[in-house]
Amino acid sequence: MLKVCDVISSPVISVNILDSVGKAAFLMEKHGIGGLPVLDNEKLCGIITSRDVRRTHPNRIVADAMSKDVIYVSKDVFLCDAIEIIEDKKIERLPVLENSRLVGIITKTDILVEMGRHTDPLTNLKTGPYIRALAENILKQGKELTVVFFDLNDFGLINKTYGHVHGDRCLKIISRILNKNTLNSLYFPGRYAGDEFIVVTTEKKETAGAWAAKVVEEMANATKEEGVPITVAAGIAGGQRNGVRKESHFSATVDDLINMASLASAFSKKNGQSVAFWVSSSKMTSL
Repeated sequence: MLKVCDVISSPVISVNILDSVGKAAFLMEKHGIGGLPVLDNEKLCGIITSRDVRRTHPNRIVADAMSKDVIYVSKDVFLCDAIEIIEDKKIERLPVLENSRLVGIITKTDILVEMGRHTDPLTNLKTGPYIRALAENILKQGKELTVVFFDLNDFGLINKTYGHVHGDRCLKIISRILNKNTLNSLYFPGRYAGDEFIVVTTEKKETAGAWAAKVVEEMANATKEEGVPITVAAGIAGGQRNGVRKESHFSATVDDLINMASLASAFSKKNGQSVAFWVSSSKMTSL
């Protein structure tokens, strides 16, 4: 999952607490920015915005106009958490600190633009690479990781029978159901590619299997009601962690789990079942 350090603007344009408000206004206009961190002996002590500047005489010092209660984040905070802080506090930017030192600044626009790059425009779900990064972070934290892979059965026939507009409509229905069933922050959905969807979770595989079976049934019922009937096969891998493991190849582990979940979904599809679990290369089990 993307963090603040992936997006921050650095080096930071800032002003000193004893600089004039006029200087702050000049810097904002020159660089096209709406706010500046304020430093005192190289330590963050406030923030001055274009609104503050407009309400203060330019000959006054920055200390007279700045906001002293500065809300900031560390560079390791996730972007989704940073945007929540910005929206909750109704601010436009956040200074970024590392070991009490100002290392950058991030704005609401920066975050929304970056997150938009990792959102599938058709389904409004996160992209495959974003979900992979999230899965890696889950492993790095020593948490459980289960991958659920959803594959739509005979999706090509939907496009051929009903047309691509109805095919896209079907994908939107699937994504809507995934979103609806992942509001508890335990399951994180994404569009992997084409007609394939992926969900990662910190739940055990048995719990994830029961969840996936419910979702698959809901998908079948919803698409039927909407006039684009389709069934979905799900495959599950992971969810067997017995404690914190000392891993170094997190990316390779995630790739393996996605591949195994994909193979399990192929097994599920081949055998006309809704959910299958990966056990080994020669054995899989169904729910």
